[in-house]
Amino acid sequence: MIEIIFLGVGAAIPMRNGTNAAYLVRIGNERILIDCGPAILQQLDAAGISPAEITHIFFTHRHGDHALGYPMLMLWYETCADERLQVPTLIASAQTFEALDMLMGVSYGPMDGVTESAPRITVPQESIGRTQIHPNIMLTTVPMIHSDFAPSLGLRIETRNQFGNHVIAFTSDTSPNDNIVLLARNAELLVHEAAYSATLNPEYAAGAYGHSTAQIAGRNAKAAGAKRLALVHIDAMYEGQERVLIEEAQREFDGHVFAPVAGLSITLGDA
Repeated sequence: MIEIIFLGVGAAIPMRNGTNAAYLVRIGNERILIDCGPAILQQLDAAGISPAEITHIFFTHRHGDHALGYPMLMLWYETCADERLQVPTLIASAQTFEALDMLMGVSYGPMDGVTESAPRITVPQESIGRTQIHPNIMLTTVPMIHSDFAPSLGLRIETRNQFGNHVIAFTSDTSPNDNIVLLARNAELLVHEAAYSATLNPEYAAGAYGHSTAQIAGRNAKAAGAKRLALVHIDAMYEGQERVLIEEAQREFDGHVFAPVAGLSITLGDA
């Protein structure tokens, strides 16, 4: 079975108890952490997960709510991990790696080889990238449109054979663009940012500040032929009004729509 744990679901300034958006995907012996915000150690602990379990970390972009936890996580490997433990493989674009290295430099400096020993996979920022992390697990990165300062990548995870044929897609932070449908084609689960509501804020209907609405998320889920849609990265100003965003997406998409809470875990069928 494939498990997706919503460690955090909030925007840069999250709702109470939402924390910043981060996800852990369990597939067989692989544990893929998607984004690493400032509360990552607390998020993992709340879910009963040790950093020792993580095999890969994918960074969508450099913004603090997605990357500030990187030095803290590396500090855990420096101070808490058994010396025989392999540090997870890091996956990001060259631009994001440059920012991560600067962040580590100003936070803790060298860590006696811990960060240097972490294997790195550099994926393209301006084009589609494909990384086979297991004979039956393919990661595809797709450029999104978010910020010139912090260009963002969406992630598509495809499994086959003993894991079953599954597709999970994560948009990360993005304004509307054609690549989202490509990213999410036939996804069993589409995790789509929905920072804003076109219902409550019609002025944001076309997207705003590099982000999307629940309406846009619904349209993309329908166009991609997705089965389930998770609305995440919802702005804190909509606290208590999540139902409005769910219904907004449902007017565009006939599949199951939900707004997960931090700590929710779902599975995608039997292996």
